[in-house]
This record gives sequence, C-alpha cells and structure tokens, in this order.
Amino acid sequence: MKWLGRALAGLTVLAALIYGGITAYVYDKQGQIVYLPTHPMERTPRDYGLAYEELHLPVKRAVGINEGATENITAWWIPSPQPNGVSELFLHGNARNMSAPLNLEKAATLARAGFNVLAIDYRGYGSSEGEHPYEAALYEDAGAALDELERREPDIRKRLIHGHSLGGAIAIDLAVRRPEAAALVIESSFDSMLGMSTVRAAYRLLPINLILTERFDSIDKIGRIKLPLLFIHGNADPLVPAKMSERLYAAATASDKRLLLIDGGVHSNLHTFKQYIPAIRALALPGN
Repeated sequence: MKWLGRALAGLTVLAALIYGGITAYVYDKQGQIVYLPTHPMERTPRDYGLAYEELHLPVKRAVGINEGATENITAWWIPSPQPNGVSELFLHGNARNMSAPLNLEKAATLARAGFNVLAIDYRGYGSSEGEHPYEAALYEDAGAALDELERREPDIRKRLIHGHSLGGAIAIDLAVRRPEAAALVIESSFDSMLGMSTVRAAYRLLPINLILTERFDSIDKIGRIKLPLLFIHGNADPLVPAKMSERLYAAATASDKRLLLIDGGVHSNLHTFKQYIPAIRALALPGN
C-alpha cells in the first residue's frame, strides 16, 4: 500500500501547487479584474443635446515609479440648461469610461434635472493619462476633481458628491478625507472589495483577505461621515447585491441617512426610474 500513500502525497502536492498558482495569478492580475477601462470615447454630452467643457486636471502619481510626477485626467463640465443651484461631482464605476452610454446617460439625466455635473475619467480610463488604475490614484483623482468643483462652486451648501458602483467607494473615501460638500449620494455600491469577493463562489476558496491590495473598505469608513447620505440600489442588481447598500446604511452614523431600494432596478439603469431624481433633489435641496 506504499504506492497509495505516495500517490496521495503526490496528489496533495499537486493540489497545493495548483491552489498556490491560482492564488498567485489572482494576486498578480487583481488590477485587471477590478478595473475594466476602455480608451475610445464613444459619445459626448453634445450627443444628448447638452453643452459641455472638456478639462484636463493635473494630478500627482500617488505611488510607484515616478511618484510625484504630474499626469492629467480628463473631465467634462456639463452645465445644466435649467440649473437648480447645485453642482455635483459624478464618479463613475469600474467599467469603460465616462463616455460610455450608461455612464453618460446618468450624467445627462442629472444635468437635465437641474444639476451642473462635473464628470471625470480616472487615470487609465478614456483619454486620461496613466497606464494602470490603482486605488490610491483613484482617490487622488477624485480629490483633484473636488478642487475643480470647489473652484466652480465656492458655496459648500451647493456642492454634491455622487458615486456609482466603484465610484461610490471613491466618493466615500473622498467624503471622509474632505467633507467639503452638502451631501453624498452612493449608488449601486458595495461594502468592500473583500465583500465583493464573496459574491462569486470561486473566490471564496482563495485567501482573498491575504492577497487583496485594492480594498476599497467603504464599510470601515462610512461611520466617519457626518454629511447627509443617500444610498440608492436596485433590488434586481445582478452585479452588486442590494444587501451591500443595506449594510452601508446600517453602518452609517450620520443623523440624516436615507436608503432607496428600487424595485426592478439593476446595476446601471436606476436613473431611468421615476424615484431617482426626486430622491436626489430631496437630499440636495431640502425644503424645496
């Protein structure tokens, strides 16, 4: 029976090598798993009948080779044709870029509803400079965008930060570091990247907590935000479960926090539902 013991030992070693290889692959490729940018610009606000100004905002490399070197991110300033007095920073999710129809349609919907919108592409997205997105850089990009929003709208009471999906995690981090807005909208977002790893069964078998570098720990940050908060999620979202917004809402300690769950809403279409704009207006324009 010695051969059986040797065979089992060999299979154990082989399984360990395969497991280790898969773990190493996920560790090395996690940036390509988390970030799905595209570069060609598909449309502009003009395709939606909206005027806009293209901006190039300087940012500093946050880490790595050439740390501190200047790069530029692309932004669109979309003034509302019927402004309600509020200007918002819109931070899109991990896929494609700000010109992709679902991202731009959301920005256009907000602009038509009266909000002046500043939309940005993070480093490595669209025509923004930078080869590879990474967590620290995206936080820096959001900070540069907030600088621009403050230049255009000096009144903190008329500034709104709004993040969709991954942009929601970026918005939460921004609001913790710089609570320089009247309120925060978190749409279709997640509690943490570690939490997202449990959504797919295959990742549950890996030691994700040990190898994860792109963490986006919103659940650990949300309790530090005192701004009024609005969480919006579709209860039919196949990518980010609505329970994640419910967890964020439960963990939030802001005195004014709201949760809107939209029946039938999926990940990127919430702006097409009638409840969407009224909920954001009620947050940004209380009493109106």
